[in-house]
Amino acid sequence: MDMNRQENIQYQETSTENNENECNGKKEPTFCEPCKYDDSFEAATGYCVTCAEYLCHSCCRDHKRNKVTREHSLLKNDEIPADITPFKTIRQLSTCEYHPDIDIAYECEDHEALVCVFCLTESHRKCGNVHDLGVDDSAVSDVDVMGALQERIQALQLQKEEQRKTIEIEQQEVKTNIQSLVTKWKDHITGLGNDLETQLNEVSLSKTKQLIKDIGGCQKVETEITINKTLIETLMKYGTKRHISVVLRRTSRARFDLKEKLKTLECQHQQNIALVNVKQLEALTTMAELSLNEQDKDNNDILENTSDEVHVTLDSENKTTEKIDRSIQTILPVLINEPKQRSSKLFAERKSGQKITLFKVKTETDVSMCGIFAINLAEYGVLVADYGNRKLKLFSRKFDFICENSLPGPPVDICCDGEYAYVCYSNLKKVTKYRINTTSIWRCNEISTSYQPLSLTVFDSRLMILFANTENFDSTADDDVHIEIRTGSAIDCAIFKSDYEGLEDVKDAKRVFHFDASSIVLSENTRVSCYDVDTQAKKLTCRKWFYKSYHQNVLKKAKGVAKDSEGNIYICGEDSNNVHQVSSTYYRCNRVIVQNINSPVCVAVDDQKDRLIIGCRDDNYLHVYSFK
Repeated sequence: MDMNRQENIQYQETSTENNENECNGKKEPTFCEPCKYDDSFEAATGYCVTCAEYLCHSCCRDHKRNKVTREHSLLKNDEIPADITPFKTIRQLSTCEYHPDIDIAYECEDHEALVCVFCLTESHRKCGNVHDLGVDDSAVSDVDVMGALQERIQALQLQKEEQRKTIEIEQQEVKTNIQSLVTKWKDHITGLGNDLETQLNEVSLSKTKQLIKDIGGCQKVETEITINKTLIETLMKYGTKRHISVVLRRTSRARFDLKEKLKTLECQHQQNIALVNVKQLEALTTMAELSLNEQDKDNNDILENTSDEVHVTLDSENKTTEKIDRSIQTILPVLINEPKQRSSKLFAERKSGQKITLFKVKTETDVSMCGIFAINLAEYGVLVADYGNRKLKLFSRKFDFICENSLPGPPVDICCDGEYAYVCYSNLKKVTKYRINTTSIWRCNEISTSYQPLSLTVFDSRLMILFANTENFDSTADDDVHIEIRTGSAIDCAIFKSDYEGLEDVKDAKRVFHFDASSIVLSENTRVSCYDVDTQAKKLTCRKWFYKSYHQNVLKKAKGVAKDSEGNIYICGEDSNNVHQVSSTYYRCNRVIVQNINSPVCVAVDDQKDRLIIGCRDDNYLHVYSFK
């Protein structure tokens, strides 16, 4: 039953007054409240929880003698609470709105009202659904809910503080980018101005040369005209009629040519140099736009929609790079175009499972079925481990092929640390290191190992390798696996499963994945577990949480693991033919996010484009699924 408006206001006023007193450092003197009515200020030695009043020694004694107040709960001396606000609030909320001195005792469901005995007699005698509130259940469940809410709000406060710090960092980064952009625009505009000046010089020089040529032509024509005029004038003055007739006829062609030359010169249009199509500064309103990616976090139903699929426990159970023609690559649209606008929902709340693209990774130099055993998304693009053809392949985020490099064996896992990639193999006791940029891949060196590497990840800026002693990477049998943390070929830390008896499930591990600054996730056949890593003690400590097959959410032969920007984990079930999502929230809501996909062994999450990229054992394609 909701509190009425007046009760809400009273509670808020009481809390506000108490908070103001605390902030101002004020502490009310504790005198007996009944004695105040007689203008007597007796020091309080007790507190009645029921009446929400301070009492002196005499009043405490009378309180116990009086039959009406005999059963009240009294707190004395050191038991007296420092903050009586909750007791006053309980008292205010427990009394009748219309009879302030009488406690509420009944609930009328017909009128949706909480009433006292007088209200019941006066207004609710004929109501059929009146219940006594004296036998109400305990509030343990409500305490648990409030405790859970308190944990959530504390986590949210930490998150907001981290976001505040992130905003400061991002502000400085964006400011630097703006300054860089302004500088680039200035340089670009200066370059455009220099180009215009160069064009101006070229046009001016060309037109000047043409005009000088035309002036020379005019002077030549003028000379010929002068010669002809002098000839005709002399002929008219000194020549006979016969001379005039013959000479004029024989020079008529020359005069005609002079007219045509002059006409040609006169018909040439005057050309002026001017700036046209000038870009107006007013049209340039912005150089870029600021984007504030907002995630609308709707967690109202998290408490009601919990799952028991995850159990949280404290005490736990060198060849040169080969360039290939991009035209051989194929992108097959399956259902819809790639989404252009990000959803504001959390990944755990989004619908998924709709395949948007199949991307062919097999190239013309491949002779076998690819088999994609590892995918890694990095700044330089999408890195793919081709098991069947023993290659490391690099594609752009748009799946344009860039390059590939042959490997010494079939790759089973890769991890990246900046511009370097590390690869382990199914049949080699070594790890190779490759350097990668946006155009090429080349081999740097290799690290020899005593045991067979199963999987690797970057942990604490170092390389963490999961080894097997007897079984191979593809087996689900138990093995005495162990972990090494290395800086180059130097072993900084060696962690054996046998160091800790509570880690019996680690013997099933075939993949390792870095989860956060101090913990890792291991794929353990039918479950995945998150363990704390103590590099000083050189052992795995407690298991923080685990996720396993549960009812319809079957997980068999767990392999590749990935994490999105919100901390959700994605696990490939190779034999169960599905991909699972484990929620990052405290109240975990877990699910199978992709079903009926043939033998998935690796997965990657592209947060920027809201898509899931999956690689399968016997396949030449990457399977891309959308989030909605």
